[in-house]
Amino acid sequence: MTADWVKERRRRIRLVKKWLKPLPRRSTVHRYPILKWFGESAKKRSYLWSFRSREMIPAIYLGMVIALMPLVGVQMLVVTFFAIFLFRANLPLLIGLQWISNPLTMGPIYFADYQIGIALMEMIGLEPVINSILQPDYDWAHFKWSDLSGLLDTFPPMMLGGLVLGSFAGVVGVALYKYLAKKTKADYAFEKELEEARSSNQKNNNKEQLLEDEEA
Repeated sequence: MTADWVKERRRRIRLVKKWLKPLPRRSTVHRYPILKWFGESAKKRSYLWSFRSREMIPAIYLGMVIALMPLVGVQMLVVTFFAIFLFRANLPLLIGLQWISNPLTMGPIYFADYQIGIALMEMIGLEPVINSILQPDYDWAHFKWSDLSGLLDTFPPMMLGGLVLGSFAGVVGVALYKYLAKKTKADYAFEKELEEARSSNQKNNNKEQLLEDEEA
């Protein structure tokens, strides 16, 4: 293992750490709202901070499922509870994935959840009642705030659609992670072999030079 290879590896590690800086770590978990409730439990569980595949894969899948379900406001609580008590998953990645659902993306995601949920319910023979506000011919001139309470009817299809959409995204995410992990591992192995070959050639050249000097 040559100095150049070690230097490049350390550079990549520093880059990854820079990306992860905004996310909770074992030493800072107590500073985050909601997460601080589980601070002591989280610090005692080393798997929450592990970046091995067996912790990363469930974090990717579960993180995508929760992020695409209509759980705004309780997402962090749900993923933290699942990571600590039900799954052996990487907590920083779980938390980071929840930002997929944010004020800019929430509307399109939940609308997709609802449409997928409605379609699935109709496929299995159920007849969901579509809220009048969501009808294309809804008369907004007669809108009443009390009509918003009827949007609670959208929760079951949104949950179903979010579960399906999140599961699909989770499978795609896991497959992409495995591909990138395999490619990165192969690249590291190739770089290491290349550096070792260069080092070996350099040593052979030095030996040949010494022999030539001695003969001279």
